[in-house]
Amino acid sequence: MGSLLLRKGLVVFQFVVSCCLIIGTAVLYRQLDYMQTQDLGMNLEQLLVVQGPSITSDDQGERVQVFKEALDRLPFVEQYSASHSVPSGGYNFFAAGFTSLHPAPGDEKKSYAMAIVDGNYFDTYGITLAAGQPFTPEMVQRGWQGNHLILNEKAAQALGFEPAATAVGQRILWGDGDYEIQGVIKDYHHASLRQPIDPIIFLPNPSSGYFTLRMTTHNLPAKLAQIAQQFGDIFPAEPFDYFFLDEQFDQQYRSEQQFGQVFTAASALAIFIACLGLFGLAAYAAEARTKEVGIRKVFGATVQNVVLLLSKDFLKLVALALVLSVPLTWYAADRWLQDFTYRTEIHWWLFALTGALALGIALVTVSFHAIKAALANPVQSLRDE
Repeated sequence: MGSLLLRKGLVVFQFVVSCCLIIGTAVLYRQLDYMQTQDLGMNLEQLLVVQGPSITSDDQGERVQVFKEALDRLPFVEQYSASHSVPSGGYNFFAAGFTSLHPAPGDEKKSYAMAIVDGNYFDTYGITLAAGQPFTPEMVQRGWQGNHLILNEKAAQALGFEPAATAVGQRILWGDGDYEIQGVIKDYHHASLRQPIDPIIFLPNPSSGYFTLRMTTHNLPAKLAQIAQQFGDIFPAEPFDYFFLDEQFDQQYRSEQQFGQVFTAASALAIFIACLGLFGLAAYAAEARTKEVGIRKVFGATVQNVVLLLSKDFLKLVALALVLSVPLTWYAADRWLQDFTYRTEIHWWLFALTGALALGIALVTVSFHAIKAALANPVQSLRDE
């Protein structure tokens, strides 16, 4: 009796682990899918990013301008931008000390992400201007000394402008200078969805850190070769390094992708081990109830009746495992999702689907011995007894 209870306990434990892993895997992949399909506030498709020159020279500004003119002549390049930072690649720096002309106490301590871009940045990335205008070529050429900047909505609100669009044309203070707000862009996800959108301040500059190209992708190898040739002619000492921004952005979720693969493998292994235990327990039960099955068949029990008789006790064990696993998994998944500012919901149907899957696997596992016992000759069973 004690041995049988131990076997049942192990089966329940194994299916608790299996159900937890199945639900955990489903939640993980739902969160990954949520992050990869969420509207980022920009368009990353067909964006090629070319790493700018790393070696400075006296004529670097002229070379950068020549490269931009070369991009202008390429018919498959629809838009391009030069910047010192790109989405998923961090910011140029963080700074505090920005205040409106009528600041609230503590405004000078607020920190802002700083991004250095040219006038084509927002159009190239498909980032929407909520109000105002992008940087003009003259502002970009003058750089920071032109005393113009652009804010995202978070930064405008942090500076006290409500609604954010009212910030356009206003002046803010930073250090010894004052700056006019040229425009306000709608918030977009510069980094992954693990973290909230930062208040960002954009400064104009004829940048050369990254060249972002929006281009058609038909016959891509030939187009890349043309860009590489132009880059090599203008920057002969520099390697031609590039990446596609949508792929780079998804790289931020590599840890979740790896966890998903590990969880999937662990779930399959746990289910296999649980089924082995259930298979053995079913064989033991079928053997122990041989005489009972024979008597029931003599009195008219059908194959379905016998299968149900031998299966229901095991299905109860799996159902108990599911009941025990639901609160454990919900708690663990909810705690894990707390690490993400933008996250999916834990839906009840995940547990229902897992329960149906577990019960189905259990039923298939025990059915082999149940059907074998149900089809056995009752006369032979009773004679053996």
